Amino acid sequence: MKENKLTPGSNMMWEGSRIILPEHREMMNLYQKERNRKTKPELAEEEVNIISEQLSESMINESEITIELFTAFGENTLKTGTVTKFDTQLRQIKLESKDDYEWIKFSEILSVR
Repeated sequence: MKENKLTPGSNMMWEGSRIILPEHREMMNLYQKERNRKTKPELAEEEVNIISEQLSESMINESEITIELFTAFGENTLKTGTVTKFDTQLRQIKLESKDDYEWIKFSEILSVR
């Protein structure tokens, strides 16, 4: 039996099966990404109350705070600014920093410093 240049000792009949279709590669990448998904930890009621107080103090005193936001993939995100608005209906806050602002959902907040 003649040896293959690509893979020594392999059977030439199966060499073409090493090709991965783009659809399969995409599905493999999606599967791998989903395997790395983190679940958000449940905050105790006491922690939620402390976070709410800190957010309120930031708005009342116009003081700067740092908020840790949950990220399902990768590292959690830190945002720094001053709370300028509460939207209780949509359950979010408006965090302003220098020349920019961002709406942050309560459900994304892990901690406040």
